[in-house]
Amino acid sequence: MLVDSLSIGLVAGLSLCLAAAATFPHGLDRQKPLAIATAGSRNPFDDDLGNFIDDLMERWKIPGMSVAVVDGDDVGKGYGYASIPDVEATPETFYYAGSTSKAFTAATLAHMMDSKNYTALAGRWGTPISSIIRDDFVLPDQWMTSNINLEDAVSHRTGYPRHDLSWPRYRDDGSKDTIANTVRSLRYLKPSASPRTTYQYCNLMFVTLGHVVETLTQKWLGDVIREMIWEPLGMTATFGDTEDAMAAPAHLAAGYIWDSEEEVYTRLPFGNNRDLGGAGLVISSVADYTKWVRCLLHETQPFSNKAHQDIRKTRMLTPENESFADGDLVYGLAWEKKTYHNEVVYKHAGRTPAYATQVYWLPKRKYGVVVMANTGAANAAEDEVVWRLIENKLGVPGGQRYNISSRSVSSVSMYIPEKRLNIANSLEERRKAENKARQNLLNVLYPNRPESPLPSALNNSQLVGKYSDPGYGSFNIGEREFDGEIVLVANWLNTLEVKFNHVTGNYWLAQFFLIKKFFVVALAAEFKVGVDGKAAGLELQLSKPEDEINEGSVWFEKVN
Repeated sequence: MLVDSLSIGLVAGLSLCLAAAATFPHGLDRQKPLAIATAGSRNPFDDDLGNFIDDLMERWKIPGMSVAVVDGDDVGKGYGYASIPDVEATPETFYYAGSTSKAFTAATLAHMMDSKNYTALAGRWGTPISSIIRDDFVLPDQWMTSNINLEDAVSHRTGYPRHDLSWPRYRDDGSKDTIANTVRSLRYLKPSASPRTTYQYCNLMFVTLGHVVETLTQKWLGDVIREMIWEPLGMTATFGDTEDAMAAPAHLAAGYIWDSEEEVYTRLPFGNNRDLGGAGLVISSVADYTKWVRCLLHETQPFSNKAHQDIRKTRMLTPENESFADGDLVYGLAWEKKTYHNEVVYKHAGRTPAYATQVYWLPKRKYGVVVMANTGAANAAEDEVVWRLIENKLGVPGGQRYNISSRSVSSVSMYIPEKRLNIANSLEERRKAENKARQNLLNVLYPNRPESPLPSALNNSQLVGKYSDPGYGSFNIGEREFDGEIVLVANWLNTLEVKFNHVTGNYWLAQFFLIKKFFVVALAAEFKVGVDGKAAGLELQLSKPEDEINEGSVWFEKVN
């Protein structure tokens, strides 16, 4: 499973809101039907599944989880807590849906193409993006600017890597920048591959697609999706804005990260998902998502047959190598596609630091599963739930079932994924593997450093100040006491704290933390000195030597 992260935008201005007790019961008896029952399907929520989910939630430290199945009847059940200590998770509980939002953005474009109401989309998926948002969509290369089209962006083959540390952008006064300016920042960001040669997941391209929709309709993206998809499907409990979700009758689950040291859940404040645009604006429930999955399974309105064909069409081969099942994993309109147990499966994950979603659907069986949870580390556990349900449905014998828990998945670190780690069965074991990798960071980033570090050419006070790049924005480096010593720290995008540790000479280790505590990623950094003997700027390496995709470096000029 290609694990995606939309972490930065949802945690802007994070602070520690509360820590709740770590021990509480799971598996609350909250099962309820989601639709009128039809003949021929079995209720999958038996005691065996309940015990299985209870165990997963304990091992992966998941406060609450909601599960729904589309199989003749739509049934769902909630486990644990939507908000600690006493708000139970139900099928109607709201969660941030992360990157599963992308499928709505892509389907909206497909619907607009079929409507024939937008002459700018006459070329359908082959339409160059710059022909629609010419002033905003400018890339470093003229050929790319003129030729990158909607299909390239929707299938992650533009040549751009993630660049997740560059957005959402903030103005100098601390306010969020516009979606249009986020798209305009692409001209300053470096591609890492030739267009149409390499699959590279890029959230910014779906932000761009959302901007395309807004430009053509002259409406906010959330309103467009609501009018074109959610309302026709009766999805009255799906939103593109946090305030709208909080004003609705159902409960918006609180999001948590498990603090292994303190053995408590740390609650994160609600973020404004509206700022994530086409990449991740959706808040919904598993109950409402079953209406979406049912539409995809049965190829119903509001989409035409052509639009449904577009949604299912293979567009790009991914480099994903799963440790189970044969065949290639391919990508289409924000759906991964692969054959498992001789069944074609469409799927996509969503993840933020505090929420996780999995959506799977099997067209031949007219069967689908949606799982949502209120911690970002839950994707792996959700996968196990999904596959338990699918393999039960298919009647797969025990010896032929996939060993989901031992597959390779991305690290918990959210922003720039770590090299894929082989996890075992729990969050604890994954964290141990990550901590071991973190302890080896200096050897990975600086394998040839001297045994006795060389002094920095400049002292800490000379490095303090504002640093800026037109693509990645600005940040201020200051001094702060940390574990008894004065260190250099910076606030990054109002979201992360960066701690700079001296390595040797002008080379440093930049460690990124969420709410000052939870490690995210570490990158190599070099402060450079100008001819005047003062700090000229900072070069940050966006990737590590072991990473599959090299995002290159970014130069932050020191602003006097």
